[in-house]
Amino acid sequence: MSGPDPSDLGDRIAKAKAQQEEKANRAERQRKNSVNTPASMALRYSSELVAAVVVGVGLGLLIDHFAKTSPWGLLVMMGFGIAAGMRNLMRAARQLTDEAQKAAEKPEPTNETS
Repeated sequence: MSGPDPSDLGDRIAKAKAQQEEKANRAERQRKNSVNTPASMALRYSSELVAAVVVGVGLGLLIDHFAKTSPWGLLVMMGFGIAAGMRNLMRAARQLTDEAQKAAEKPEPTNETS
């Protein structure tokens, strides 16, 4: 009765370890090259909020100038700008979360040759 070759088992273990290390390296490279780094997310969130508030304030100032309703146009439109900015923040956060979930669910390609 001849069993499996012991050297074959060592080769299989080495091959499995190499595959595991390659998978870990690939995941690390993907994480480093990801667009969704914390700095990019912070920049996107802050720009979404600031842009909406600036547009609201600008429209409020225009309304106040032409309708002579100072400061009510500014206050109302600034409120709308803040609300729109918060809505944009929630939308951006949901989009980034969905993209991260899709990336996590995607199966990684294997390079097995049998």
